[in-house]
Amino acid sequence: MTILGEALSYLFDGANWSGNQGIGVCLIQQLLLTVTALAVAVLVGLPLALWAGHTGRGGFLAINISNVGRAVPVFAVLLVLALSDPVGSEEFGPYGRAGLATLIALVLFALPPLITNAYVGMREVDRDIVEASRGMGMSGPGMFR
Repeated sequence: MTILGEALSYLFDGANWSGNQGIGVCLIQQLLLTVTALAVAVLVGLPLALWAGHTGRGGFLAINISNVGRAVPVFAVLLVLALSDPVGSEEFGPYGRAGLATLIALVLFALPPLITNAYVGMREVDRDIVEASRGMGMSGPGMFR
């Protein structure tokens, strides 16, 4: 049997869709983990990056820390977090095995591109537009909106 045939037979076997380890439960755990990690990364990283991009302060630090974060292997961080006692877990929770460790690792690796791109996006606004908005009497928060 080919790999594709084995995968299809696994997917079409009803026993694999039921129980605590069923495909549906694992899919919901994965979606919950992904949405939660993305929400935490956006809530943490986006305000910092937008503030740094708007004010022009801390940009060098934000970009360099983000670049260091991109250089660290995802698997290494996940392994360290999963093996640590307070974070790793052998139990299945709402995020699956070692869910908190996986959530932390996903948030840590979602932050660098989010921070870098939001910062660069704010800094790349055309200076003529910024000057025109100042000429119209807009304040800093007004220009930001």
